[in-house]
Amino acid sequence: MNNNEYGFRIPTEVEDDDWIVVHPGTWTNTNPESLVEVVINTTPICPNMTNKEFRKEIMRARDIGVGLVKQRIKAVALWDESEQGRAQTFFGRSDIELRNYLSLRLPRLLKAMQELVPEKIIRWDSRTSRALSCGRLKPTSPDAHAAVCKPDSEKRIIVIHPAFCESPFGRLRDGCKIKTIIHECTHFTDTFNSEDHMYGNRERGISIWAQREPHKAIENADSITGYIATFNEEIS
Repeated sequence: MNNNEYGFRIPTEVEDDDWIVVHPGTWTNTNPESLVEVVINTTPICPNMTNKEFRKEIMRARDIGVGLVKQRIKAVALWDESEQGRAQTFFGRSDIELRNYLSLRLPRLLKAMQELVPEKIIRWDSRTSRALSCGRLKPTSPDAHAAVCKPDSEKRIIVIHPAFCESPFGRLRDGCKIKTIIHECTHFTDTFNSEDHMYGNRERGISIWAQREPHKAIENADSITGYIATFNEEIS
């Protein structure tokens, strides 16, 4: 902690303490009508961890997700037999049109995920979520993990639901925090603009559907997420 020129103590290492900036310039009120009302919601984003722990965990999940997207970008560039088989599994097709589509969209997804910061991942009932174009984005079922507001895609905001807090961190064969972050980022209109035609975190279930509905699988969030991040492993 250091003192600023006004004698107030300020944190030198924000990451080592649970400090956040609530408003710049709050140490002065020398200008007329300079009073700023600041509302601070101290409720943890997830009840099973502090917000500091949440920020670290969510950024770790994002970083792992970024790595998985990079792997698929490289694999699509090669487009060997193994990668075509993976595409067939999750999209019900492996033609050149799909390859070109993935070549265009995956780098956009990568950029969006790299831009994601902890401040953009909020509780569904927070003041920020109520200010979104889509309103509160209240969970439609107890199993709902997260949501985004498509009209506000440029804001890169992901709204977290309670089920997300209890989900595994990196169980890639099923649903987990890593895959949820990827899933939600595919919804942004400038990445994949994906829809939720079919939910399914397990390879077999989503694959059976994809063979029947390849025209929908190419725009389905869980199909895209499965293609990127479904593996028989668990990251702890």
